Amino acid sequence: MSYVAIATEQFNAVAAFYGDQLGFPVVEQWDRPNARGIRFDLGGMRLEIFDNQRERSPLALGQPGDRFHIVIEVDDIEATHQKLAIDAPEPQSTSWGARLFQLRDPDGVPVTFLEWVTAQDIYGQLVSGIGQGRYFTRLEWVRKQFVDCLGIDPFPGTANVIINDQASLSTWNRLRHQPGIKIENPNSGPNDCNARCFPIVVDGTINAAIVLPDVQDYAKDKIEIIAPISLRKALGKSDGDRISLRIKDSNMS
Repeated sequence: MSYVAIATEQFNAVAAFYGDQLGFPVVEQWDRPNARGIRFDLGGMRLEIFDNQRERSPLALGQPGDRFHIVIEVDDIEATHQKLAIDAPEPQSTSWGARLFQLRDPDGVPVTFLEWVTAQDIYGQLVSGIGQGRYFTRLEWVRKQFVDCLGIDPFPGTANVIINDQASLSTWNRLRHQPGIKIENPNSGPNDCNARCFPIVVDGTINAAIVLPDVQDYAKDKIEIIAPISLRKALGKSDGDRISLRIKDSNMS
């Protein structure tokens, strides 16, 4: 298939939607007495919009049904969403391994942006903790094992993340049952515990690790992260902001 062509009675509005608002590059356009059209590159697929009112034999256009969708696959759904010059719904996770959002062009044609997500990705929101992570990461035996086992000299404290979608919860549930990298406590006091760590990359840029304390009743939707720098400062994020965690070498089954 070389391209998809859509006829419209609202040529200017539809062309502006795909070009100005969604930002797709124009590869060809024409404007003649009996024909007007524009062709966009949708990341490898060409989309042609033509003015039905200029056609010598105009088509009888019905309402576009939801059986017809334009789907654009992207590498980073969050970045794509932020770049759009139009308000769009927030990306949502599906049960079938994707994150997507959908909007409609001026004629009502559904346009879906979609990122395929592997089982190695976890999404959540930053939240404030109660300060225990700052004490924990400054303990000398803890810091030494983080450096020796993970290659991370931790910034004081942990970044706390709450997972709020089912796909990410399923991925985290599988990961937390893996052996991970053990952090062994040399003490035996009532407040002492071991932990397991899982190397990750935060928001595609910062090497870090999840720290899972070996304690009973630890919240199943909570994740604590250590990193060599302040994640909030480095990423410019605060409570409620979305964050992505890509698991490295998890060997999940």
